[in-house]
Amino acid sequence: MSGKDYKKAILDGLLKKYNNRCAKNITTNRRIILKPSEVYKDYTRNNADISEKQGMNEAVSVLKDMGFVAADYLKFSDDIEKIYLIEGHLDALYGYLRDEYGFVPQSTIAKRVREIVETYIGTGAIVQKYCETVLARIEHPRCLLIPKRVEENLKMFRFLEKNGENLYVREVSMLVYGDSKWFENNNYEEVCTFIRTATGRVRQEGEKNDSILSLFYVTPAEQEILIKGNWRIEWEQSVLDISKLQGGIAITSGDVQRIKNIRVNAENIMTIENKTSYQRLKDGEFAMMYLGGFASRHQIEFLKKVISDNPDVRYRHFGDIDIGGFLIHRHLCRETGKMFELYCMGIQQLCDKRFHHCLRELTDNDMSRMESLMEEDTYSEALKYMREQNVKLEQEIVSYYVERSFERRTCS
Repeated sequence: MSGKDYKKAILDGLLKKYNNRCAKNITTNRRIILKPSEVYKDYTRNNADISEKQGMNEAVSVLKDMGFVAADYLKFSDDIEKIYLIEGHLDALYGYLRDEYGFVPQSTIAKRVREIVETYIGTGAIVQKYCETVLARIEHPRCLLIPKRVEENLKMFRFLEKNGENLYVREVSMLVYGDSKWFENNNYEEVCTFIRTATGRVRQEGEKNDSILSLFYVTPAEQEILIKGNWRIEWEQSVLDISKLQGGIAITSGDVQRIKNIRVNAENIMTIENKTSYQRLKDGEFAMMYLGGFASRHQIEFLKKVISDNPDVRYRHFGDIDIGGFLIHRHLCRETGKMFELYCMGIQQLCDKRFHHCLRELTDNDMSRMESLMEEDTYSEALKYMREQNVKLEQEIVSYYVERSFERRTCS
């Protein structure tokens, strides 16, 4: 039999999700769900330890009898599919945790949390909002707060708001917690999500949650600018001409900041959403830059320099013909202050018989996000067609044929 206390592990997992939902002030009728693999990671695998699975199943059975959880099972099987928290029995659940595991009374927790919060109030805008959120949560009798967790979050918020140095995430973790991986392993997503809420910066489709840290000069790793084509980059003591490098180069964000001049000896500058398309295209009329989705702060800074140094070049963007692709384009134009023309992102491509087998249907999410974009002239015509025909298209098949046309033109 397994030596792990699965009853406590299950309850801890469910209550953590419940408290996270309370922290975000989310009002919903959706139930709190825990999958067995979140407690025993190999639960659904063929090589799962039988004793561990049995321990898990018995723990769920006991908690069901106590009225704390419900469970769904796979058809014709004793294997658990999902575990649900019975929110109506939380008071009894807290009493059980207190009696069985020495659960600390809410009044004691609230007192300690207030003491921690008082030492941070007024030390920064985001810190202040977090303090206010925590103090409001204390008044909710069923929202548990972990004083240590509150303090660790506040340490990070205060550090970020005061930071003015370009740092990597693991350096920040060392400076704040003395452990290079503590931030990523413990409160990384929680901190990033709260910062988005506090600053009102909604996460766009395809955008990583931690990209919000760039507001405080923090990056997960060294950012790179990938370019190819006829570019000439000048620094204080050196000049780099990459026109002869077919695969282009990557310039780190640190080197980008020291650039004195950027000269583009091509008719067009093209930003490209996906790496396969970036690698495929080799037309000499284009100086190309890989975006990889929503342009990062460093990519925007680089492009602003490009635009300033090359005002007469034609600026174009090539991406997926879908809602995400158009949102990426809109973000690019807004952040750089430059209107990039859409390249091969219209009805002509959606109607092209060569791409017919690659067309995909719109999702419910696509339809719901389409409305606001429909109001913008840049996208309205294509979006109307997409909605009427229920289609969208990824750019990789388009770039494949575009490159073939480049080759024919070059050979002719």
